[in-house]
Amino acid sequence: MDAVALLTSQWTSLNIALHALSHDLSPNEWVFRVASGENLTGFTLWHVAACQDWTVQTWIRNIPEVRDRETWTRRLGLDRLGLAFGMSLADADAVARAVCAADVLAYADAVLVENIRWLSAVDARELDRVPDNRAHLNRHPAYRTAWYLAEVQGMWDQTVAEVISLDIGHGRTHLGEAGLVKTLARRSSAS
Repeated sequence: MDAVALLTSQWTSLNIALHALSHDLSPNEWVFRVASGENLTGFTLWHVAACQDWTVQTWIRNIPEVRDRETWTRRLGLDRLGLAFGMSLADADAVARAVCAADVLAYADAVLVENIRWLSAVDARELDRVPDNRAHLNRHPAYRTAWYLAEVQGMWDQTVAEVISLDIGHGRTHLGEAGLVKTLARRSSAS
């Protein structure tokens, strides 16, 4: 299997897993907090899709993220939800409360379509390129804050394939976390 096909397959399977985990969450499970200081389930699931969006559109391609485009800002106001990461717990909670599972799944599907469309047109050699990510951050002031820059510090010299692979692994980790939280939320409500 070539690298483009492998990454496409991985993104697709991550999206399927996101749907399987999210589609039947109750409103209470969506805003369940497993422990003090931890993110709400809904934020974690939104974060998976938002990171995929950020990775490809901002970090690699230097174009507006899917959620910043008129279709999504008009539909859900996703552009007002801040960065994909690097926010306070209160801001992350606001994200979870601003969207529901159906919103996040529709957004994740749009990101998947955009990412696969882009990837299908990429020459495999593009995957070995290190994006000019520092220049890409100029579009959004929040991407130039000290906290954000510290968060992405280890990514500057990674190739396109490395960044995408890390993001896919990151998403799978969060889905595992959210799956456990979903189980705990259901046990908590059954008690």
